[in-house]
Amino acid sequence: MTARIRAAQITWLNVKLSLEFIQATRTWIEQDLISALLVAGVLSANVEYTQQQPEELRRFMEPGGIPDDARRPVNAMSVALSLGIPRETARIKLAALLERGLLEKRDGGVIIRSEIITSEPFLGGMRTFLQAISEFINGLAALEACGVLKGDQMATPPWAVGGVATRLATSHVLRGIDYVRELNPQLSLTNHYILLALFHLSGAALRASPETPDLGGRIPVINATVGPVTVAELSRFTQLPDETVRRQVVRLETSGIVVRHREGRDIALEDPELLGRWNDFQNRTTVSTRQLVWKLFYAGVIVRGKDHGLTLNMLER
Repeated sequence: MTARIRAAQITWLNVKLSLEFIQATRTWIEQDLISALLVAGVLSANVEYTQQQPEELRRFMEPGGIPDDARRPVNAMSVALSLGIPRETARIKLAALLERGLLEKRDGGVIIRSEIITSEPFLGGMRTFLQAISEFINGLAALEACGVLKGDQMATPPWAVGGVATRLATSHVLRGIDYVRELNPQLSLTNHYILLALFHLSGAALRASPETPDLGGRIPVINATVGPVTVAELSRFTQLPDETVRRQVVRLETSGIVVRHREGRDIALEDPELLGRWNDFQNRTTVSTRQLVWKLFYAGVIVRGKDHGLTLNMLER
């Protein structure tokens, strides 16, 4: 299998994980996409320092385990702008989140308290995301990609490693969303959400290389769909109104990143310049996934299958 096909398959798994992350976080705040990603961005930034040193990865394993005093306040507006949210929209959303008590002001910025993280609906969203992380690991194991081998799996019980697993995966997903934004920085956050959904539902990652044979890019044990997608299908998948999706799709068509076919909309893979950007996106996604996998192994989130005998000490060399 060529490196290009492998990168396409890894990207497919990553986009699926990103969309499941977005769907899980939207349950926190009445399906409000922008507010949900703002909260996720602040939550990740509060504890980003725990990923900088290997020894920190094995602390605070369970959800909500990091004490409030160990959560570093961040500039919420900076987080919003990094997600591509317009300043005025961010100001309104942040004010509402502060009023509801989801964000708390501290010297130097805002934090999300452990009490919030360990209450509903956050816990429900976290359980959903943990399941998505487990499926992501299983997909990498089926591909034997990025250092994950057949038989490797998420540690059990998942809740015991749920805090570190979701922190690492959240940071990884937000980085991936930033990669998508770089494909066309002029598009809005909602535009990029629709674009990710279309990229996934159309199986575009699996068709981005002429090297990929018919059905050859399909992911083992996971059913990938390929081909044009209707507005109604996008609406059902994203849980956004048809008219909202239709407006976003028109914007994507105008930008040239999406094309219309008789059967529906598709990613403009015939455009050589755009295809080059997608291939770069897939390469960056693969590199980022390798880094994530190393951290997941080190933190004990992924455990080796009993037939492999590769220990953590071997990973540390």
